[in-house]
Amino acid sequence: MSSFHVGGKVVDKVDLCRKKHWAWPLDVWPFAILYATWLATIVPNVDFIDAMIGFGDLLASHILVLLFTMWSVDFKCFIQFSKVNSIIQADAFKVTPAKFSGSKKVVPLHFRSQMTGSSSSGDME
Repeated sequence: MSSFHVGGKVVDKVDLCRKKHWAWPLDVWPFAILYATWLATIVPNVDFIDAMIGFGDLLASHILVLLFTMWSVDFKCFIQFSKVNSIIQADAFKVTPAKFSGSKKVVPLHFRSQMTGSSSSGDME
C-alpha cells in the first residue's frame, strides 16, 4: 500500500514516492518528442514567422508545465514521481496535512546506516 492514512491532528495522509529517472518524467520526454516533431515537420513546410509562432506556443506550454510543478505538489508528484508500495523502494514521501494545518510537501527520505557491535567494526549498513 503506497498511501497511509494517519488521521492525526497535523498529518492526514502520507504517500510513498520514488523519483523517476531523469529522462522519464512527463516534463522531459513528451516535450522532446514535440520539439523534434516541430523541427522535422513544421519548420521545413511553413514560413519562418509561422514556425516561430508554433515554437512559441510549444515553449509556453513547456514553461507552464514547469511552473505547475513548482506551484502544485500533486502535479509535481504526478510528473516527477511514481508511487511505490514499500518504504525500501521509496526515496521521498508526500505529506498531506490535516485541514487548516499547513500545506502539502514532498519530503526526501534518508536512510541511516545502523551500526551493530563495536564502533571499530567498520562500515555496516
